[in-house]
Amino acid sequence: MNVHITRGLGVAAAAVTAAGLAIPVTAAAAAGPASAGRLARAPTAYVLSEGGPSGSNSPGIVTPISTVTNKPGKAIPAGKWPGGIAVTPDGKTIYVSNSGQGSVAGDTVTPISTATSKPGKPITVGKWPSEIAITPNGRTAYVVTASGVTPISTITNKPGKTIPAGKAPSDIAITPNGRTAYVSDFRSATVIPISTATSKPGKAIKVGADPEYIGITPNGRTAYVSNEGSGTVTPINTATNKPGKAIKVADYPNSSMPAEIAFTPNGKTAYVLVQGIVGAGSLGVVPIQTATNKPGKAIYVGLFPSSIVITPNGNMVYASSQAGLTPISTATNKPGKAIKGVTGPMAITPDGRTIYARSGTSTMTPVSTATSKLGKAIKVGLNPLSIVITP
Repeated sequence: MNVHITRGLGVAAAAVTAAGLAIPVTAAAAAGPASAGRLARAPTAYVLSEGGPSGSNSPGIVTPISTVTNKPGKAIPAGKWPGGIAVTPDGKTIYVSNSGQGSVAGDTVTPISTATSKPGKPITVGKWPSEIAITPNGRTAYVVTASGVTPISTITNKPGKTIPAGKAPSDIAITPNGRTAYVSDFRSATVIPISTATSKPGKAIKVGADPEYIGITPNGRTAYVSNEGSGTVTPINTATNKPGKAIKVADYPNSSMPAEIAFTPNGKTAYVLVQGIVGAGSLGVVPIQTATNKPGKAIYVGLFPSSIVITPNGNMVYASSQAGLTPISTATNKPGKAIKGVTGPMAITPDGRTIYARSGTSTMTPVSTATSKLGKAIKVGLNPLSIVITP
């Protein structure tokens, strides 16, 4: 199972909620600039860490970081063996999957209130929970487990009945309209569409070998699936659930395989992170024009790329690797000079000004997108795994 941040939701949610704290935008405007300023809240970054050496029984922790001061808050217990992390669109609740370690399976999800920084009662789900995706309306969190997908009501934190999702569910993504969740089934080379209205799985969609990551275009019309075992990306029409022709982006099993997929806000380009396998290098990042599904020339970003983000204005892509963070202009697809001293996991603030990226075994460092300069390293838990930022 992979560990990565929830994709495609944060920027849109921030644009909707940044004007105030769960109040109508008109009310903030009517209150005047001073009142609106008092009501606004700055985003907070939450870093999920193992909390101890890999393989230990140390409980995972989540460290909040103020994006205004770059000061860390008190570490929040997040249950044993943390895996995935997601934040609700209103920024009120963090969910952490407690995946398991070695041969010991976890079976819970830990909710955390961002208002109090307190964990709630663990929610029992299926074995080996991993990825978490939350509907755009914020009402339901869907958790990938070894036995399927478990929906959780974010109002009550009660789990629903697990939904079958193939032999080895891996990643999950939800359409912007919230109607369909797409789940990759690693073992059967398929993607399972699930209706969020009925919690019923649809007919499996055939894709390439070993499908893993899923990304959905901002307009919701196409889901793209990275097929690790065939070095391809398969586009799926979300209106018909029909797959298109596979797009070759990597040369697995020789040296590399496709991984995360990120989109420019206008949806015109998908950027596919191509990871190197052990003992080999990699291609870096491959751009795909979504209008034609034609891949562009691979952009080299250093050995073993690990994560990718795109600025909210769509001007720049940042890819992490052993070389650091490589900025890529979306206008030219030309890489800039790598920003050394940081790597993935990473996340970008809703205003696009700052990237928070791993800089050590227990630190994250802010990076200015305007100057490419590193700020002071911020102490977090041991072995940072992932990061989300509230709207």
